[in-house]
Amino acid sequence: MSVETIYKVALHPFINESIASLKAMAHLSGSSADAFMDKVEDFRFKGYAVCSEVSGCINGVIMMHHYPETAIAIGNSVCETMFNEKYDYSEINEELSNALAEWGNTIVGRSTDLLSRHNLEFNFSSPYFLHNFDEMEKYLDGVKEIVTVPITVEGVGRYYFNLLIRDVSFQTNTTKREESTGIANPHTTPLPTNNKILLIDDSAMIRKALKRFLNSLGYENVIEADDGTSALTMVENESPDFMFMDVVMGEMNGDEALKIIREKGYNVPVVMLSSVTDQTLVKQCEQHGVSGFIFKPIQADNGAEIIKSYLKVI
Repeated sequence: MSVETIYKVALHPFINESIASLKAMAHLSGSSADAFMDKVEDFRFKGYAVCSEVSGCINGVIMMHHYPETAIAIGNSVCETMFNEKYDYSEINEELSNALAEWGNTIVGRSTDLLSRHNLEFNFSSPYFLHNFDEMEKYLDGVKEIVTVPITVEGVGRYYFNLLIRDVSFQTNTTKREESTGIANPHTTPLPTNNKILLIDDSAMIRKALKRFLNSLGYENVIEADDGTSALTMVENESPDFMFMDVVMGEMNGDEALKIIREKGYNVPVVMLSSVTDQTLVKQCEQHGVSGFIFKPIQADNGAEIIKSYLKVI
């Protein structure tokens, strides 16, 4: 398969969304250079990386990796946009790692929507952050081809988008999605401020931001979970009055958790959070009864107002 085909079909949507999300989430401008084939034997990592495993018709890894100074600058900018505060960290820490992973999560989510229009069978893991070279070397095992696209960030530096390919077998997706009916629960009345709200997202950064937005609206009774499995436990044990739940998570995805919640008879209002804009996924969740979708990124300049609209706060 030629570089041009791989780039246009598989990698091009990620490049476009990377630059778009860079502007939306970090207020930074970027531009891409031409794609080229890297030699596997000469490939070297340049610093930190945000990775997502790819399976299906392509087996490998989608990777954004950065020089340290670029990662730090982008991470600080993402945090500033999210929380409307000045961030000036000089080295990668947990908060910047979370910010970069969330940026990667948004890019992967939005790109899958574009790829779904080609009716290709791609699956992507939830993005995660790698801190050192030793962690990255294992990703070269079994790699046959590497497509690289340099991205220049104005006033900051450069990062690279890589598709590390172990195997390619394009095929159309003919899998029939499961049809099911759920308990519809559109939320139509103002939620009392003393009600309990459950936040489910594998990103600590998103949970922190949502909690701030809720607190600013007077909601202090906020509990958290970091995956679909723990969300199920908290629904049973904590009886939340309202939920905000991410779709793509590590242990169990939100759409899967929502299905189980409804099957068990819980009628709690749920607003789904996602960077995936695929209408098939939206409709699938709607069949299980949701009060709406919030499409990421959600930021300081609009977060509280978006949350307010779903809680029907006057």
